[in-house]
This record gives sequence, structure tokens and C-alpha cells, in this order.
Amino acid sequence: MTNAASVTPTTSGRAAIALALRTLGCKHGDRVLVPTYHCPTMVAPIVALGGEPVFYPIDEAGSPQLSTLEAQLKHGAIAVIVPHYFGLPRPMRAIRTLCDRYGAALIEDCAHAFFGRIEGRTIGAWGDFAIASLTKFFPVTEGGCLIQNRPHPALLKLGARGFSDSIKVIADAIELGVIHQRIRGLNLILGPLYRAKYKLRGQALRTQAPPPPTPDLDASVKQAKFDFAADALPFRRIASSAWRLVKLGGAGRIVARRQSRFNWLAERLARLQGARPLCTNAGDNAAPYVFPLWVDDPERVYQKIRLSGVPVFRWDDRWPGTPSLPGDVGGTWSHHVFQIGCHQDLTSSDLSWIADTLESIIDGKQG
Repeated sequence: MTNAASVTPTTSGRAAIALALRTLGCKHGDRVLVPTYHCPTMVAPIVALGGEPVFYPIDEAGSPQLSTLEAQLKHGAIAVIVPHYFGLPRPMRAIRTLCDRYGAALIEDCAHAFFGRIEGRTIGAWGDFAIASLTKFFPVTEGGCLIQNRPHPALLKLGARGFSDSIKVIADAIELGVIHQRIRGLNLILGPLYRAKYKLRGQALRTQAPPPPTPDLDASVKQAKFDFAADALPFRRIASSAWRLVKLGGAGRIVARRQSRFNWLAERLARLQGARPLCTNAGDNAAPYVFPLWVDDPERVYQKIRLSGVPVFRWDDRWPGTPSLPGDVGGTWSHHVFQIGCHQDLTSSDLSWIADTLESIIDGKQG
């Protein structure tokens, strides 16, 4: 995606959504269609710019229910945001047709899917806009990008960032890599220093950070407006060092390793009695961000798994007021689907430990 004809580096994926909406002139009362299964950061830019998020249901494959989507488009919308969940490409051709028919822009959300192909096109090539999150695939602590497949003359010019921001990005990337034991030669030297720093501050390591509290609607709207104010970070340039780190490449290695780790987890976790893989194979056209695991009794085990150190999260803190819709799996996915890390740098011993820990907690066994 970094080699697209028109790409604007941003500070994050959500910043890219905000930039796309501002380019479209999103204002008070404008409808933007979003799925019921989402991270709140997908919805926050809409609300911050005065738009109205209208939620559409998804089917068991994680695609929009097309009949409902069309009915909503008939009432008007300036845009539809459609994500490729977990980094597994979703069909886009029929959605593209509906958007063209009713004059809505398609924002292809590739936050989980920086690489891949679907229906003969690369990921990100179906939308009028496509957004991506660099931090999910590359060794940077900030960064996203906005792709324009149909150039728009009103694209906002982003504010400048200082040299100190680039230095901070590099320092944060080194710290994060050392904490996760991913930088040979520096792990032993800097690891104790970082751990001592967090201990002195009384803070948890980044790998152990507690989940944020679930806000109510008023608090969410207030925070969104603060986060996406006209002079806020989302409307400023990415730190130059972050973009350089991404442009260094390594795509082939990232794709192959993420596929292999996803497929290993799919085979191993299929043994679980209290859970099942939502997908059994990554396929050749995906570079998964996470491995989706359906858990039968999620409330009993979720916090235990988080506290164990297994890289896991779920989207249970959806935007306040997200409705329950007929035939929709968004609500059940938000609680039952655990997103398990399948990062390219996970070792075979890391994967075995993750699988054994999940089996121990979910099934009460030790693999």
C-alpha cells in the first residue's frame, strides 16, 4: 500500500479515517455507515466531525449484510466504512457496486490487512479511499496511511511535525522491541533499564497494560471531539522516521511468516473443546493481523487469558448505543471472538506457549 499512486502518510489508521471524512466534507447530520462489530476508534472520527454513525449488520463471514446495507444507502449516506477483519480479505465487488449506485464513497478499512488480494485486486484498491495502520505490521509506534484511488481535490494539507518527534518514534520503537525481546544485542543491555523505569514510575510494562474502562456515550463524544480537533495530532504529518522504517520493506517475510503462524494456530487450537477457530486457513492472499478464536464461555476465561500474558484482545467496548440488529453477528462476536496475536516475530516456542496456555485456561488442561 505504501507504493500506491496517491498515498498520504498519517499518524494512525483512525487519523486516516478522519482525513478521508474531512476530505468528503463530513458535517453535522451526514450519515456514515459502519459495521456493528468494530473498534470505537472507527466511529470516533465520524462523531467528532459532526456526522451520524449508522450501523449495519454483518454476516457469519464478517461481510456486510447486503440487503440491509442497500436499504440504508437508499436513505442517503456520504460514505460506507468496510473492514477486512483480522487481516482476512472480504469480498468488495458487490459493495463497490452498491456505493456507486447510491453515490456513497467506499472507505476500505485495511487497518488489519496491509497486504493481500481479493477478487482480482490488491487490498485497498476497491475503495474510493483506503486506510491502513502501520503499527500493526511494522516496527513503529505511530503511523497510518490514506490511499486515494479516486483523487479528491479537497484533501486536507497536514500540519508539520518536528525533528524531536522523529527521535521519539525511534526511541519508542527500540523500547517496545526490547520489552518484547525482539532486538538482539540490546535486550540484555536495555531490558533491565526499561523495567526499572516502569517500576520507579509505578507503571505496568506495555505488555501488561490493563484494559481501559468502557466510557458512556457523552464521554466518548467529548473524547472524540478532543482527539480530532482541527489542530490535533490526527491532522498532522507522520513522524518522518516512522515512514522511513515502513518504506524499508520486508513485505515478503511479513506475509509468509504471518500466514504460517496463523495456520499453525488454526491446526493447534482446533483441539480445544471450549473454543474453535473462526477460520481454519489464512489462504495465499492474506497476511493476517490476528487469529480469531471463538470461545464458548468468554466471560469465564477472558481476564485470566489477559493476565497470563497471551497477546489477546476483543472488541467488547463497541461504540455506546450500537444497536442489536436482526441476523447480525456483531454483538456475539464482540464477546465471543478473541483476537490472538500471530505476529511475524513470534517463535515456535512462543506459539507453543500461547496454545498451551489457552488450552490450560479454556479447557483446564496443559498441552
